[in-house]
Amino acid sequence: MENTALQKISFLVLRIMGSLIFITAGFNHLLQTAGAVARLEKAPFAHLTTWLAPAETLIILSGVGLLVGGAMLLAGFKTRPAAALLLGILIPITLTVQIGAEGFGPLFKNIALIGMLLFFLVNGAVHYGLDQTLLHNKQLKPAFKNKITSKYVAVLAFGLLMFLGSCASGTTVAQNTTAPEAVATQTGKKYAVLISQPNHLKAAVNTAQTITKESRYQRESFVVMACSKSVEAFVKGSDLAPEFEKGKAAGITYRVCGLSLRQFNIDASTLVEGVEVIPNGLTYLFDLQQQGYTTVEL
Repeated sequence: MENTALQKISFLVLRIMGSLIFITAGFNHLLQTAGAVARLEKAPFAHLTTWLAPAETLIILSGVGLLVGGAMLLAGFKTRPAAALLLGILIPITLTVQIGAEGFGPLFKNIALIGMLLFFLVNGAVHYGLDQTLLHNKQLKPAFKNKITSKYVAVLAFGLLMFLGSCASGTTVAQNTTAPEAVATQTGKKYAVLISQPNHLKAAVNTAQTITKESRYQRESFVVMACSKSVEAFVKGSDLAPEFEKGKAAGITYRVCGLSLRQFNIDASTLVEGVEVIPNGLTYLFDLQQQGYTTVEL
């Protein structure tokens, strides 16, 4: 059955919009590696993949794969191998990070993306893809080749414009996002340190003591975000209580991840005074990055 022009365009739109998700995710893996690594390490089933290689290596490799596969899917070039590559990355991510996480939205989003990739794995680019061009290129007259090439350049340009537009809108949202830490004046930089082990607190405190308002860094705000096992350092009676007090004296703002407290069965009422429990430490760190904080993971 011959598809109508509108149906052909709908296949193209599906391919373009679906590919942008993977391209954006690839950039996030490569540009915000620390946050992605922390999410993977905290995932309930992380051991299913981290036995292959360190978490950071897996995140970087998956970022490259998402970018390459997403670009190939966008262009409709080697569409079936591109879909297979993206499935090989998306399925392990779904099994390790999304299953067992709070809420079902991200899980079923990934399931929908898997369904879309299966469609392209079976059917290829369908219409308006470079695969079709290469297949019929030898049968075309030279006069038509330039027309076809121009058509697919336009498709790629349209996809790139949509991607850049999504990035621009995300930047606008980030600029309008406010939080208590965003009130800091613009005369100094803002720093946030993500710690995952109790002994990391010493390094964070030492850094805060070194980066002062009088130093060349001109620090205005310094946040310590405690995730994973590091939350144990903030329990009353901890051996690291002196370090905690040194940090308060140095102007550190302490935040503790609520997910990590539940993971290690720690009651929030047993924490020392002067810390604030944040529902999800990683998303909070992402918020700080959007507000201009320089973030570091120990």
